[in-house]
Parts: sequence; structure tokens; C-alpha cells
Amino acid sequence: MMQALGVKGLSGIGLLVALSPFWVGNPFYTDIIVTILYYAALSLAWNLVGGYAGQFSLGHTSFFGVGAYTSTLLFLNLDISPWFGMLAGGVLAAIMALLIFTPCFRLKGFYFCLVSIALAEVLRIIAVYWRGLTMGGVGLLLPVKPAWQNFLFESKYPYLIFALLLLLIMIGVTYWLGRSKLGYYLQAIREDESAAKAVGINVVRCKTIIMMISAFFTAVSGTFYAQYMMFIDPDIVFSMHMSIQVALFAIIGGVGTLAGPVLGAFLLVPLDAVMKGWLGTIYAGLGFVVYGAILIAVVMLMPDGIVKSAEAWMGRRRPKEIKEVEYLEDAVIPPPALEPPPGEILHVKGLCKSFGGLNAIYELDLSVRRGEIVGVIGPNGAGKTTLFSLISTFLKPDRGSVSFCGQDLGQMAPHSVCAMGLSRTFQVVRPFMHLSVLDNVATACLLRDPHVPRARERALEVLRFVGLGDQAHKPASSLTLPNRKRVELARALATRPSLILLDEVMAGLNPSEIRQIIELVRRISATGITLVVIEHVMKAIMSLSDRIVVINYGQKIAEGTPQEIVANPLVIEAYLGKETAHA
Repeated sequence: MMQALGVKGLSGIGLLVALSPFWVGNPFYTDIIVTILYYAALSLAWNLVGGYAGQFSLGHTSFFGVGAYTSTLLFLNLDISPWFGMLAGGVLAAIMALLIFTPCFRLKGFYFCLVSIALAEVLRIIAVYWRGLTMGGVGLLLPVKPAWQNFLFESKYPYLIFALLLLLIMIGVTYWLGRSKLGYYLQAIREDESAAKAVGINVVRCKTIIMMISAFFTAVSGTFYAQYMMFIDPDIVFSMHMSIQVALFAIIGGVGTLAGPVLGAFLLVPLDAVMKGWLGTIYAGLGFVVYGAILIAVVMLMPDGIVKSAEAWMGRRRPKEIKEVEYLEDAVIPPPALEPPPGEILHVKGLCKSFGGLNAIYELDLSVRRGEIVGVIGPNGAGKTTLFSLISTFLKPDRGSVSFCGQDLGQMAPHSVCAMGLSRTFQVVRPFMHLSVLDNVATACLLRDPHVPRARERALEVLRFVGLGDQAHKPASSLTLPNRKRVELARALATRPSLILLDEVMAGLNPSEIRQIIELVRRISATGITLVVIEHVMKAIMSLSDRIVVINYGQKIAEGTPQEIVANPLVIEAYLGKETAHA
């Protein structure tokens, strides 16, 4: 919604900037405009990783410095044009991102941030002490040889045009990302990595791709900086101050948006220049105090950034109504994408998992036949959710095996298991809170249909099936608990699974809501999907299940029909104690 408006507005700004030398005669102001443009492009490159993927990097100048040094060294030592050096630096930075950050994407939060800072600092130290190549702290000075092939010009106008072109390219890349399958996946990863894996998203691969794209364009910006300033040294191009500044532009403007980083640069770069120009010579350092105070005020008053706050104030986030709503009784969903073989669909043998000295699951066997509804019950802490995590490979067993459709899942990642047709929900609901209900489900639909418009259509069909067609354009964070559970169930259905693991989908619901969920589960089963259900609501699980497995202290203590389980003394003892069982 905001992206289309952002592209039109930014295009108009771009035209004004391109014509600025004709109405701005002062070279100082032209220099500020060039700086704004290249910082906006650099902030957009950072926003691909920090905003869309949620990987907060404060060492992005590692790629910036690689681009600057690669093009400069190739030009000075081999007389290779910086235009080619720019591409070489971008490719080198992308390869560095692939090799160094791929194993680091398993880190989260400030741990990943520390790794990015460490990389930039290591490269800075290398550049300082490798004097034979980089001249160390003395830096490298480009010769004054103005020519197009040298990417050196007497006027600032060609630099302005290139900076504008770079910004427009970054706007185009960001706009494409927001409407692409990768963009949907990255937003899901930013919201909740575990939930993203559960709908078939390869988290590490998506982060690696976007980091390589971001690294490439950050390195290109580094080459532009080197050519524009005609001088580089390690303390400038690997500066943590620049990384923080670029991140701040995106944070103030609005991370994860198209217009946010651009707006942040357009507001803060001139402000910084004005503060230094007006106050720097008279009251040294006071400009930084004013600048910092403004940043603190914006962060406190608009924690989501200017763009998102403006959207909220102007009512642009008001939910849209769907013109024609199809309710549960009228809706259908596509059949499972992969037809499972007849007979046994899931087989668990001798499964064991311990945490320290606690045996969460011990020597557990389980088999599920195609088309069944199998209930899994047991007291709190019995190991039921741990069992689901082992089956879906979110946890790896200490011993034992899990096979689905005859294939062993032992070495598979959760996204691969989902692609095979095994999906799950979570005990504590985990919708992608800051995405719309429709986008939550469309993200899951992309597993089977990579075409975004078609995935959104299919997502709406699934939402109508679960009774949320009229909630499609609301943010998931605005929903009640019952509807959040429906969203998570719809997301599991959207992957077109053969088997779904339902983890307490009725917990916290009132009797009327429980009856609706029971009916929905039965309709899901009627489509041919096999279900394994964890539930504490005994009336519901007894009425739903063809067969029930009882777990206590990580071990299976009983298995049979609901009637057999109700009369089993071991089950009564586990729930009510020995005295009741033997009464």
C-alpha cells in the first residue's frame, strides 16, 4: 500500500534532485544533495537485511570498505577502470557475505550484531597493518585525472546523477523485494523464525541471499564514496560510526519500509550539515547534542519510525473490507499437494530425548495410518509438545527414528519436512503479528505456488474455509485468541499438507468456540488430511479421535479407542492419582 505511493513520491523527488544544479548554484548545497542521495541508497541497502530480514548489523561498513578498496587498488595498481572495479568489489563483497555470514545466521539478536561489528573491525585492522597494499593509516589518494573511464569528474553534477541512479536502483530493488516471494519469506523470518520454518521457509538460505544482495550494493556505494572523495583510509571506510548512521536513517524513517530509509537520509543528513555549519565553529560539539536530542525525541515519540507512524495517524492502516465473504460452509481447500501412500503415514520407533538429567521422551513408539485422527493426551509436562518437535525435526532425538511416508526424517530440517507434506501448529500461537492475516497465510501458500498473486488468491480461499474471510486485511496482532488459532491453522493448511500436528488448538477457548473448532477439524479430516492432535479438553479429544495415545513422564502408557482409554486404570492414575484409580 505504502510502497506504490512511496515510488511515485520518490520519483518526483528524484526529478527535482536531477534538476537541482540548475536552481542550486552553491557547490556546498550540491554536495549536501549528493551526500543525501548516496546515504539514502546505502541505508536502503542496509534495510534489506536490517529491516526486511530483521538481522541487525552494525558492521555493514565491512562491505563498504571492501568495495572502496577493491576499486581503488585495481585502479592504482592495474589501471583498471573504477567502473569495472565497482562490479569486482560488489562481487567480492557478496562472496564474503556468503562465506562468512552463512554460518553466523544461526545467531540471533545482539550476538549477530557483535559478529558484524567484529568483521568490520578485523578488516579495519588488516587494512591498517597491510601497509604494502593499503598504505595503512596514511590512506590511498586517487590521482586527479578527470575522465569518464576513470569515474572522476571536474563538476559535481555527474556524481549527483550517478548517486541518483544508484538510489533509484535501490528503490527498484526494495520495491521488487516487497512484492516478491523472497520478501514475504524475509518478513516472516523477521517476525518468527520457528513459525517461518514450520511453513517451509529455508531461513538460512533466504538470509544468505538477501545479505549477498545487500553486500553487493553496499560495496558499490563504497566505490562511489572513494571516487567522490578521491581518498580512503581504514578509519573512514570501515568506520563503525558510518554503520550506526546508516542504520539510524532507516530506524528513524521506518525499518522494513521503502520510504523510511530515504526519508531518514533526507531529514538527517541536511540537519547534521546545518548543525555543524551553524554551531560547529562557535560551540564545538553543541551540534552533536542538538542532533542527538532530535534523534532521541523521534525514537521516543515514534518508535516504529516516521513512515509507519504517519500511516497510523493518517488511517492508512485501517482494515479493508472484502466485498464478498464466503463463510466456512461454502468454502473448500485444495487437496494435499503430495498424495501419501495407503496404510501407515507416520512411524515413530524407540524415540528418546533428554534435557540434562530429565527424560522428556523415552523409548516411545507411535504409528499413524493415513486418514486417521490420532489424539495424544497426558498430564502437563508429559512430553507431548516435545514429541511434536521431534517429529517435525525442530528438535533432534538422542535415539530412535521418525519416518514419514516411508522416508526417514532424522537429518532433515523443518522446512524440508514441511515441503514433504508434514505441517504443524504451536502450543503457544505464533502468527506473524505485524503482517496482515492474508499475508500470514499467503506466505505459507508460496511453498506450493511461488507466484505471489496466485498465492494470495489461494490464501483467501483457505481463510474462507476456516471462517476468517472477513478478517483477511486486518493485522494479526489485532485478532482475538480464537482467531489467532484459526490463522495458525489456516497457515498450516496453506502448505497443502498430508499430515498436520495440532498442538492444543482448543486451549483457552470457551465451549462455543471449542465446538466450532471441533467442526473445523472434522471438515479438515474429510478433505483427506491426517491429523495428530494434542489436547487437554477431554470431551473434545474423545469425540474427535479414532485412536488415542497417552503419554506420562515421556513414556507411552496406553493406546486404544476413546472408550478403552477412558476405562484404563493407568490413564486414570496418571490424571487423578493412585487413590482414585484403585477406588
